[in-house]
Amino acid sequence: MTNVKSVIEKSMKEIKNKGFKGQINVFSTESKNASFSNGKLEQLTEGEKGAVGIKVISPDGRTATASSNIFTEEGIMQAVEKAIEMIKYTEKDDANDISNDEEFTYIDWAFDTDTKDMDLHEVMNLAKELEKKAKSEDERIKFVRGAEYEVALTRIHFGNTNGLYKNALFTNAAGSISLAAIEGEDSSFGFDYQLSQSYRLIDIDRIVKDSVEMAVSGLKSEVLSSGRYDIVMSPFASSMFLGTLITPLSGENVYKGKSFLKDKLGEKVANSSVTLLHDPMNGSAPIIASFDNEGTNTSRFNVIENGVLKGFLHNIYSAKKLGSKPTGNSFASVESPNPSIGTINLHFIANKTRKDILNVPKALYVTNIMGMHTTDPVSGRFSVQISGRLIENGEFVRSFRGMTLAGTLEELLNNLEYIGSDFKYLGPVAGSTMLIRDLSVGGR
Repeated sequence: MTNVKSVIEKSMKEIKNKGFKGQINVFSTESKNASFSNGKLEQLTEGEKGAVGIKVISPDGRTATASSNIFTEEGIMQAVEKAIEMIKYTEKDDANDISNDEEFTYIDWAFDTDTKDMDLHEVMNLAKELEKKAKSEDERIKFVRGAEYEVALTRIHFGNTNGLYKNALFTNAAGSISLAAIEGEDSSFGFDYQLSQSYRLIDIDRIVKDSVEMAVSGLKSEVLSSGRYDIVMSPFASSMFLGTLITPLSGENVYKGKSFLKDKLGEKVANSSVTLLHDPMNGSAPIIASFDNEGTNTSRFNVIENGVLKGFLHNIYSAKKLGSKPTGNSFASVESPNPSIGTINLHFIANKTRKDILNVPKALYVTNIMGMHTTDPVSGRFSVQISGRLIENGEFVRSFRGMTLAGTLEELLNNLEYIGSDFKYLGPVAGSTMLIRDLSVGGR
């Protein structure tokens, strides 16, 4: 599509002329990807994919959405007509609306020309090098399930019938590996990944070291005794914990009563050392956003401050329902172009170094959690499988697997004491090494 802005203006004019409000998100991503498994090239792709998300709102608040991956003017106009046609089947709701946030910051510091210009051969060689280094790091690494490298250029265009037009352009590079260590009859899995704005910031040696260490340390692991343990979460594990908080912090879920935090605004919900920050304009993060996909300008704000719940994550709809203001937390993507409440760069504020946190008399260092996505947002209850290493007097002494960590998100927040500064980004959140006191763990 040669002139996205003019097509957006045309589609919004069509919606407005028929008496409706509307908005549009247009995404396109150019990517190059290569992956190896056990010395064989598993995937080598280069291409562009696009998606369009349309939302239409009638004068009485009925709303309908449509999407299309036909990335042409004709495809967009067909999506507009589809949304208009479907609106008659929806319910009236005067909380449905569109943004008036005209001013925004155009971001160009998240774009790296050299990452954009990498050719497929360079990407393939980096994926190949990632696998080769992993297999030579330790003789017990017998199987590399996947060593992958990808670079991408993403363009986002937003417009609505209030005359707003906003756009963004950014690059990303990502490296990841999953592998298995085998010794005798025993085997253990390891993985690691990095995501950044530039390929220069992807440290292949670090990915290899951390994934191999995770796999090798898991050999000869055992099920420890049941009991109450202090838990140290790795950056990956803590990012999974943090990701489960997005659902109960969603203004829509609060309005619907589907959150254990629904009546807690202004109250203490976490340890007083805990501050949870949403920081979508963090220049060092892999993904940056100055506006969300409803056109609301983003901002840096504390969701939890010194243990007190200060606010929820709002889109336009939930803000109106709860008498608040939109917080710029309505996001979409090329895979799902119609927005829903989410985050970019949600993380706790650090109060310790990783080294200090690991220097504990006894704790379970959790490297992997299975089942955190099954957490009930209404009660906050969870029961998950964990694996990792036992710490005694600041040293890793042995490994464990197949144990069960059970409790509530409220308990995790209140028992969270130390937060490390070693942030690792996983999608919409950034985890770091964290110490959570006195949790119930099931074992033998």
